[in-house]
Amino acid sequence: MRAIKQLVLDSPISWLGYLYATAVGLVWGFLWSTGRVERRQGLFVFRGMPPRTFGRGGSCVGGCYLTAQNVTDDVLEHEAIHKRQWQRYGMLFPLLYLVAGRDPLKNRFEIEAGLEKGGYL
Repeated sequence: MRAIKQLVLDSPISWLGYLYATAVGLVWGFLWSTGRVERRQGLFVFRGMPPRTFGRGGSCVGGCYLTAQNVTDDVLEHEAIHKRQWQRYGMLFPLLYLVAGRDPLKNRFEIEAGLEKGGYL
């Protein structure tokens, strides 16, 4: 089991998944963003996204944060932790996040990223 974790978590495989997700986020952001695009907290931040193009107050896809205008320092700090989760888990992250559940108060990835900074408390 340990060998599998070393192969998948924080590995070249997870890094490739993170890069792929970031590429998808960049394409999605450039297609839909009608606002300012900037680099903050190590993220590509796409503002002016239509609500149907992201979840909740915003979505982190790889190294991209997609939102309408939810860009406080606290939220970006929260999203930077999601970026790190993408780097650790690669393309397993969306599946693991789904299994963790939609309730942010019980989702281990939201808890790790900080519920208060994410605007959940």
